[in-house]
Amino acid sequence: MEQGSLLNNRSRVSGIRWLQGWIIFSLYLSITLTFGALASAQEPFYKGKTVRIVVGFAPGGGFDTYSRVLARHMGRHIPGGPTIIVDNMPGAASLVSANHVYKVAKPDGLTIGHFIGGLFLQQLLQKP
Repeated sequence: MEQGSLLNNRSRVSGIRWLQGWIIFSLYLSITLTFGALASAQEPFYKGKTVRIVVGFAPGGGFDTYSRVLARHMGRHIPGGPTIIVDNMPGAASLVSANHVYKVAKPDGLTIGHFIGGLFLQQLLQKP
């Protein structure tokens, strides 16, 4: 009797794992198809355009290096394959670049700011 119940439990576990595998595969497939369609809808917008990454520090530093590594590879992963450039605006611990992104850059999705995250916290705490 123990062998029969053992085989029955194994087949039940096998069936549950098979069902879980199909559920995970179905979710993966539906998410991939949904986001793939959304990404392809953005292709006409980015095609032939330039995306700017505004860095709040001088060339050669950590923020600049990180931004240039991202810029080198990011264009291939955005539909339409836009050109990506890094624009350095050092000054006031990256406050100059943050103000530029806020006040001057068009809110069209073609400008990305890369500056110290503490600027937001300082603004929320109302510290100069």
